[in-house]
Amino acid sequence: MGKDVVLVKGKVVVADQAKASKIFNKGQFGAFSDGKLELSLEEALYLMEKKELDVWDRAGRKLSLSGFIKIAEKKQKRFWVRYSVFKNLRSSGYILKTAFKYGGDFRVYEKGAKPGEEHATWILYAVDEHESIPFLTFAAINRVAHSVKKKLMLGIVDDEGSVTYYEINWVKF
Repeated sequence: MGKDVVLVKGKVVVADQAKASKIFNKGQFGAFSDGKLELSLEEALYLMEKKELDVWDRAGRKLSLSGFIKIAEKKQKRFWVRYSVFKNLRSSGYILKTAFKYGGDFRVYEKGAKPGEEHATWILYAVDEHESIPFLTFAAINRVAHSVKKKLMLGIVDDEGSVTYYEINWVKF
């Protein structure tokens, strides 16, 4: 891909319409805005690792994987934990989209689902195994997930990069 795939303000923008359509249609990556495909940092790194995407900075320099990761870690707290969960689920066939407005990290769609046509099943919150979640934060994200008819999922990343998932459900007594 050419220099029309640029890292801009915490996202990767694909300006070329043909390339954008190819990336989107291949796996529901990104979202279109003003005719351009906008990829999350996690989506872009995933495609870079698969050698399906090259990304340039605004100065026109091609970014290496390590260079991209350094920038992503500066732009987004907990990037590596979020990416570990993203990669694990995406490699298993799930579609993930950002869930910032829900207080989580990702909306997770069932395998084969098409975002925009179907709803996500889970709101996922990625956590490092050494991190603790304040109870009020946990309660808030659980309440929001429940209010939008989603299940809350925690993806806990250990020191080796393995991910364990916990689904949180409401119980009425």
